[in-house]
Amino acid sequence: MNFIKSELIPSKDEMFEWTAKIFNQGIRRPGYPANYKIESWIKNQFETFGLENIVLDPIKVKKWEVFDAHLKIWLINEPEHIIEIPCFPIPYTKSAKNIEGELELISNKTLISKKIGVAYYNLLKLPLKIIPRILRTDEYRYYDPENEFNELKQMLPFDIQKRNILDSDLLKDALGYICILSGYPWETDKYYVPYDAVERNIPAVYVSPKNGKKISELMKKGTVRANLSSNTKIIEGISHNITGSLQGNSDEWVIIGTHHDAPWNSAVEDASGMTLVLAQANYWAQIPKNLRPFNMMFLMNCAHMAGAEGAKNFVEKNKKLLEKTVIAIHLEHVARDVKSEDGKLIPLNKPTVRWWFVSRINELINIVENAIKKEDLKRSIIFPPEGFSPGSDKPPTDGCFYHKKSVPFISFLTAPPYLFDPADTLDKIHQDSYIPLARAIIHIINELKNSNTKELTNFDVHKRDQNKIK
Repeated sequence: MNFIKSELIPSKDEMFEWTAKIFNQGIRRPGYPANYKIESWIKNQFETFGLENIVLDPIKVKKWEVFDAHLKIWLINEPEHIIEIPCFPIPYTKSAKNIEGELELISNKTLISKKIGVAYYNLLKLPLKIIPRILRTDEYRYYDPENEFNELKQMLPFDIQKRNILDSDLLKDALGYICILSGYPWETDKYYVPYDAVERNIPAVYVSPKNGKKISELMKKGTVRANLSSNTKIIEGISHNITGSLQGNSDEWVIIGTHHDAPWNSAVEDASGMTLVLAQANYWAQIPKNLRPFNMMFLMNCAHMAGAEGAKNFVEKNKKLLEKTVIAIHLEHVARDVKSEDGKLIPLNKPTVRWWFVSRINELINIVENAIKKEDLKRSIIFPPEGFSPGSDKPPTDGCFYHKKSVPFISFLTAPPYLFDPADTLDKIHQDSYIPLARAIIHIINELKNSNTKELTNFDVHKRDQNKIK
């Protein structure tokens, strides 16, 4: 079956209703009440579509709860003039009360000893034309019919230079850490990074751009002391991987998935990805078994925001399934591009640049590229699995767990700057992308049936000479 039954694809309005339903439940961090509500809702949706073998697999997770945080600063020679600075605890850092010490600006060579370190965090602006130099390879492709990439700079939701300060020796003897979100084009201190669930033995907080300026200006005047409190808690909780399946005209499998948790209510991250997976489940459930090219599993894994425990557990528990898997497709982020005005984000009409991480298999790359062009998915880049960030041997997505197991994969995502912030609201969804993205995935699955799937299931990421279908 190489055609698409367009009438069976959920409408744009229906898909947006799903996204809004998920968003409106509240903060979906692992172990939070809203996340449990969504797990039940997913199960109900799978049942309504007619999926089989629906399973909720319990996974242990580290639930991070935040209550409040306080930061006060003053010049050492003017202790009566105290400035209170709003702040937000950095996830999975130490809870502490009334830590007091001098502030010291962190540099690459500064060891912070018995003081509170201060650093500036700037979101990376990536000029798209330099991607080949970053990857040090020509093994990438792009679809840019409007010729935007020569000039376009994509603002990413992280700072490569500063992202590892918490784990560096610079802070090993520090009393605390203040990270100023100075390079943000909107006013926020609620940045949910890191989300690896690694407990770090230091109290640490984020401060917004405007409030960070207050700290900077005071430090220019002389020695500054601070009093820092961070009231958080880490407890063991349970979340669930949710799977449902459909039998097809094959003994091979296609896995289509995403994660169901989020840092906040999070429309783009990842209510929109869940919507894409639901659209595929809804579509293929209406296709007769003899016309489904493969057996299909639909996965909503948990705890992406807590060390990716759900994705890790899934690949470890399903090794036999993965041996028969033709392709694992991970879908995230139907995102709208933005601009900033007066410290606020303004949604634009165009989508955020689309990233497609694809295993190094020529035929698979060709199939993905053809689907992108067929559905006119502008602003698309096809990346190899390795090399982004520089030096990485795996993609920065849940697709990395398939890659490690030599399972061919496609991992679709975008990386808008607001991805880990409460500013990820429903107005950031690029609704016009829903249907062409859904159609592109259907194209890919249909075309894979005409491929040499034995080569796909025998793919070995560790043997580069096997990474091309002959």
